[in-house]
Amino acid sequence: MAIEPTLRAAADAADAAGFVGRTRELAVVEELLGDSTPSRILYVHGPGGIGKSGFLRAVARAAHERGLVAAALDARALPLDLDLVRQYVLKVAAAAQVVIIDEVDTLGSALPPLRDALLDVLPASTRLVLAGRHAPDPSWRGAGLHAVFRDLPLAPLASVDADALLAARGVDDSARRDRLVQWAAGSPLALTVGASLLSAAPSGDLTEQLEHRLTEWLAGERTLNIDPEVLAVAALARTVDARLLAAALPGRSTRDAMQRLGDLSVTQRLAGGLTLHPVLAATIRERLKAESPERFKALAGRIVEHLGTRARLGDIESLLEMTLFIESEQLRAAIGMEASPTHYADRLAPGEFEAFAHVHGYDANPDWHHNAHFAAIPGGVDLAVRRNDGAAIFLGVLRPATDLPDSALGRDLAQAVSASGADPALSFAGVVIYADAPDADRAEATRIAIGAFMRRHRVATMEGVLIHYPEPTRRPEVAIATMAAPMEGAWEREVFFSDFRPGGAVGFVEGAVFADLGVTRPDASLASLLTLDDDPARQERLAKVLSAAFGDSVEERRLRQAIELAHMSPRRSEQACLDTLHVSRATWFRLLREARERVLAFSG
Repeated sequence: MAIEPTLRAAADAADAAGFVGRTRELAVVEELLGDSTPSRILYVHGPGGIGKSGFLRAVARAAHERGLVAAALDARALPLDLDLVRQYVLKVAAAAQVVIIDEVDTLGSALPPLRDALLDVLPASTRLVLAGRHAPDPSWRGAGLHAVFRDLPLAPLASVDADALLAARGVDDSARRDRLVQWAAGSPLALTVGASLLSAAPSGDLTEQLEHRLTEWLAGERTLNIDPEVLAVAALARTVDARLLAAALPGRSTRDAMQRLGDLSVTQRLAGGLTLHPVLAATIRERLKAESPERFKALAGRIVEHLGTRARLGDIESLLEMTLFIESEQLRAAIGMEASPTHYADRLAPGEFEAFAHVHGYDANPDWHHNAHFAAIPGGVDLAVRRNDGAAIFLGVLRPATDLPDSALGRDLAQAVSASGADPALSFAGVVIYADAPDADRAEATRIAIGAFMRRHRVATMEGVLIHYPEPTRRPEVAIATMAAPMEGAWEREVFFSDFRPGGAVGFVEGAVFADLGVTRPDASLASLLTLDDDPARQERLAKVLSAAFGDSVEERRLRQAIELAHMSPRRSEQACLDTLHVSRATWFRLLREARERVLAFSG
């Protein structure tokens, strides 16, 4: 008698039948499982709802088709004790040729030692496949691991694949599929949720139905027990902390709101704050834009203004997060700081600049030695952007404009800096070269390089960047034109200038966002009051702002005194400030931060 398949087998078959797309990613898996590849570790990553778990099931199926034993684990179900985790995973892994571990972010600091234990014990033929939301840290490429390691970000599904997924889920109406494809933005989770609403017609209330269904799918209930305004802020900001929430919703009980937000099953703690499930956040954002555009603008404006204040005080991540509010597709493609599914930033390997130039023909140019000399002088800041296969697409060496070498290219750049009028102390200059690759490849590498450069220098008030491109035909023209323009001058080499004045990089991004929102931009000139100089005119203006911005309570007077000690004459050492206020160093910095934020947010 034929044995009827089990329900589990039926579910697995349906899952396999509904898996669409990911052709490029599956090719990486096939290479990993092959006999001739040196690759042994595959690290899959991407935001929630991007389809990591479904992809891991496809990996397991591919392993079984090759006759390999695959063991799949969910890190969320593993014990918290590191020794127990190590023992359990090693026991399971010993009986398998392909070891798959999902949700590895939940292992936290236990992941590196677990990885090292697996490397030390498992046979060399074992394949290790991991998945998490965040990209792997540099340790996964160190100590020789780069030779066996593959990094695989999952991108949103292409529209044609998203449409095929909906068709496989039984959505026959083409108009409804079109709406769901647009709403889901390539998220397999969102597409699956949308397909489950079989009874919903493509009417005006579909967006609300989708949000309720998605919430029910993720949290087990149609609506969340939280103030809708707090949920809206969490949907707009990538990470929410008490300071941002207070700025976005003045007058609310921040402590209670943060507690309720943290209790939701659709949020997780990330980088000192709370982040809402990205698919749900995107759904709420789109609903706000469509149904409450003025409310969306007001909340987004307050959030961006707060992020701008933090950026001016040295928090470069706030500046990068501001770029996520840019609506212009062209500008966002140039400087939007979304994670890249295809490229990553790195540093130059020794000798790589010249080797790269030789491979791509740069050194055939008689003028090339000037660029090579500039790049070889110690003290430059090197940048490399590579595709996930490790191939370099973008190499650059930049220097502070106050520290340009006395070389042919250095002198040209120094003249260009002088002609630009940008403050050399807040500007950078250098040389950039590209691989012979598709223009889209080079444009994406440029976007990633901008974010990497900002993170390394942390100068949110940067006024200008001046770049020489030795090979004009390899520049990503649209990306560069969005951010820069060639300078006119008598110097020998062409120089492109990215001008972020008058408000520096943070002001540039802030201005772009507020222009998109159509709301009034905050007064960026207040930032100039918090410089460290002895200019009496500046101090007089600052004193007027302090008188208007601070009250007469004990705490208000203490905040005002912190600003006066730090930014008014006479100059004082840090210890003198601590002694005057009779506070610890940690309290001093807290007071100074709060007082500076008050000044930058002043609108009187």
